[in-house]
Amino acid sequence: MWRVAVIALALLAGAGGAHATLYMSERDGVAYVSGAFEKADVARFAEFLAQRRTVPLSVIYLDSFGGEVAAGIALGRAIRKARLATAVDASRSRCDSACTLIFAGGVRRHYVASDAVFEGFSSRGGLGFHPAHQRDPAWTRAEISAKGTAMMAAHYRAMGQPGAVEMMRRAGFSSMYRPSGQTALALRIATSLSRP
Repeated sequence: MWRVAVIALALLAGAGGAHATLYMSERDGVAYVSGAFEKADVARFAEFLAQRRTVPLSVIYLDSFGGEVAAGIALGRAIRKARLATAVDASRSRCDSACTLIFAGGVRRHYVASDAVFEGFSSRGGLGFHPAHQRDPAWTRAEISAKGTAMMAAHYRAMGQPGAVEMMRRAGFSSMYRPSGQTALALRIATSLSRP
């Protein structure tokens, strides 16, 4: 057991130091990815996907407040290339902001327990869309990033989910727009409302 802990600490130290906040685990072909993500996590995630396994991965469950747009796009593309499904369980998880870019990468996208999501701005779990933001280096001011928002829109379209662009545009500067399961299904953001 202690070997697993040492290996995990070594991976974290070598691939992002104390700033690594993306957590990855797996069990029986199901991966769980949580936390914020940044550029350094793209390489860590590629290593995670490339590991030899007795039971191959089939689905990745997400629970994240988001992260960097470019990293989210890269992680979503890696998932699509690996032909994996993505899932968000709205009863216990959220996939906000740039996390939706990762969710979009799934060849199948499961929006589990989304019947509990009240469409709009009031739900706490599920998928949460908004335009990209940029902050000054001191984090004292933020504004909408036209470049980041355009990158997000292009990724949603490339993944076959142009309806996600509309969800992103419905959100205000400091809010998340959460689609109901039926809306996500109708817009092809999700391909299923059941567990994988």
